[in-house]
Amino acid sequence: MVYSVGDILYVDGESYRVVGKITYRNTYDSSCWDEYRMMKLDGGGEAWLSVDDVYKEYSISRVVRTVNRTGYHEVDRGREIVDSAMGSVDVGRGDTAEFVEYEDSTEEKIISEERWDDGTEYSEGYYLDEDEISFIRHDDDYKPQRSSGGNQTGAAGTLVAAIVVIFMAIPFLSGLLGSINTVPSIKKFLKGSSNYTYVTSITGNDKQKADVYKAGSNYSVDLAVRDIINAVNGETEYVQQDTENSDGAVGIITKKEYCFVYLSEDNEVLVQISSRKYAYTSDNEIYHGRRHHRRYYRSFYHSTGYSYDSSAYKSSNSSYSSYSDGDISYTGTDKYNTYSGSVRQDSINSRQSSGGGLSSGK
Repeated sequence: MVYSVGDILYVDGESYRVVGKITYRNTYDSSCWDEYRMMKLDGGGEAWLSVDDVYKEYSISRVVRTVNRTGYHEVDRGREIVDSAMGSVDVGRGDTAEFVEYEDSTEEKIISEERWDDGTEYSEGYYLDEDEISFIRHDDDYKPQRSSGGNQTGAAGTLVAAIVVIFMAIPFLSGLLGSINTVPSIKKFLKGSSNYTYVTSITGNDKQKADVYKAGSNYSVDLAVRDIINAVNGETEYVQQDTENSDGAVGIITKKEYCFVYLSEDNEVLVQISSRKYAYTSDNEIYHGRRHHRRYYRSFYHSTGYSYDSSAYKSSNSSYSSYSDGDISYTGTDKYNTYSGSVRQDSINSRQSSGGGLSSGK
């Protein structure tokens, strides 16, 4: 079974619209499967449909923050590479991740763990039978039934069903445009911008690394920070400047990344970008940073992102296990946090007025 972005599916008794599609290949055995990102037509949220026609395995799952693997056992692992991606997904062809899959004792419920270079993603779900997935077409042949065989409807029934779908789709599309809100990657922005030059990478623990970029000669810390905030449409979780030191380094935390903008020992504006997991697991110096940069880099993360990440990455050793350097007082009145909020609101207003412009989402 192969579906396309925009198809409406009937999956385990619920109606969904396919908004994104990823085709993966396991580099260990070259097996391929499709993952479909779906949104419920009634506005009930996101789900992922996995289709492996070779092994006749089908499942539906939802992304969660943490998982409890008690009672589960490992059934598969490998390294997946994206062969193709379309629609609203935040991966591109060639992206890779390590994955591990678990089943419970009934062999019906599943847990998946994907380790991307910018963080780990967890999902929970369950297996489906092939006849629990059916395709609904938007033409005269459309019949609202399960693929396993429901009551057939005549022309009148088809007309009624079409009307129902139209009315269901109106609030769904409105909600979809307003609610799909993924965070662009700072790392990808820096890599693709001519205003930033790659300098080096710092290897951390647990296979994590941080990349360092140098901003253009005409850039200040202020300009670079605003540039980055604009690039992610204001979708930040925490932003704050070190006001105790005159060079004013700035920490930026999004859902997946930790970015640090600072003035180096050579008075160059540098940007260090990493996954949040790098910050959680690694205790490395800031590249060509000043002594107070290290303290602020760690205290800002410990005061904001660490608490949540300690649950997300609890299976990894943290560099903060014996941290005693103190925390900062985080305030939402920081000028860059205020600026980020205004950029985010402008982005939301723009999406609503244009009726489109969906960003990619994993």
